[in-house]
This record gives sequence, C-alpha cells and structure tokens, in this order.
Amino acid sequence: MEHRSLFVVLTVAAVLMAVISFGVFYFSVNSLIVRLSGFATSVGEANVTVETVAAINFTTAHISWGSGRVNDGFTSAGLNSYELGNVTNGNWTLVNRGGLRIENIGNVNVSLNLTATKTAAQMIGGTGPSYSWNVTSVETHSCRNATGGGAVNHGLPLSLHYNPNTTTTEFCRFFQFNDSQDSVRIDFNLTIPSDSLTGSLGDTITATAFAAAY
Repeated sequence: MEHRSLFVVLTVAAVLMAVISFGVFYFSVNSLIVRLSGFATSVGEANVTVETVAAINFTTAHISWGSGRVNDGFTSAGLNSYELGNVTNGNWTLVNRGGLRIENIGNVNVSLNLTATKTAAQMIGGTGPSYSWNVTSVETHSCRNATGGGAVNHGLPLSLHYNPNTTTTEFCRFFQFNDSQDSVRIDFNLTIPSDSLTGSLGDTITATAFAAAY
C-alpha cells in the first residue's frame, strides 16, 4: 500500500455582530426659584445608558492532528477532537484536545451561527470520507436550546453530529453571557479513507453572533 502523509487542520474565523447604543451621562438642575420668604428649591437629574454589546471570542481557535496516514491493513482512519480516543487506525497525534472553544464576551444573550467552507468530499476526498461537527456547552446551559438546557425550543439539539453546512446554521438560539454560563465547544469527527487527498487538508469555520431576539 502506498503511504500517504496528510496534515489535517481546522482553523476558525469569528464575525462579531454588535448592537451598540452609546452611553450618555446627563445632568440638569432646574432654575432656582427664590421666593420672598427666602425659601429656595432645586431638582437634579442624572441619567446613564449602558452600552449593549453582542460579541463572541474563540478562546481555542485552532485544531491540528499534525501529519499522519492510515495504518497498513485498514481502509480508513478515524479522527476526532475529543480529549481521549481521538485517533483510530492511523498515526496522527492531536495537538489541541477539547475542540474549538467560543466564549460570549458581550453583555447580552446572542444567537450562535456556524458556517463551514467545505464538504467531506472537498476537504478529504477518497472513498467514503466523513466530516461532521457538534456543539456542546462547556459550562452548563451556556447554550439554551430544546435539549441544551432551559425551555427555549429553538436551535439544533446539542451533542449530536451534523455534516458541516456551507450556509449559515443556527446552533444556539440563546448563547448566554453570564460568567458561569458563557462558553461552548465545537468538536469534529473525521473519517480519512486510505485513498484520500494528500497534503495539508483543512477547513475554516466562521462563527457569527447576533443579539438574541426574545
């Protein structure tokens, strides 16, 4: 069997959609009314508007399995981005364990949308390749969907694998901003056939966040 050396890597891009109302501080004092009695009154008023910011950040923005090949005697190898058992029937070594990580760094809940640029055939090629992803909450209920915590019946069910879509797919209708509930991860599962494309293979994932509609 011809040995094929592959370098598999996933990179990301973050697109931040911010809704901002600029903070204003205003102070006014009514005209002083002086009466003949010597009595005086004044009224002060202070207003402040807090900015609303929808923003996300990739805290882990790169996954690489390095260079490797399918082991002799096997028709394919399996690669995933989990902490354990991330390579089967191949000699790749995962550099960054635990998937891509995204944090809501704004001050409002957002809807989290993901877009890929390639299909399995385009990125891996060969006979029977596969390329899938899933989204899970790193901190409990960070992503509030029908099966992802809370009672919000929107977004895709979490923890299930889907083929990456080259059109925008909403994964979280409510990606929360609370410090203890503001982090999710994207994991990947790849099947590399023995007759796959060779060289450096990869895809770019774009995450887009919009202020969530209540």
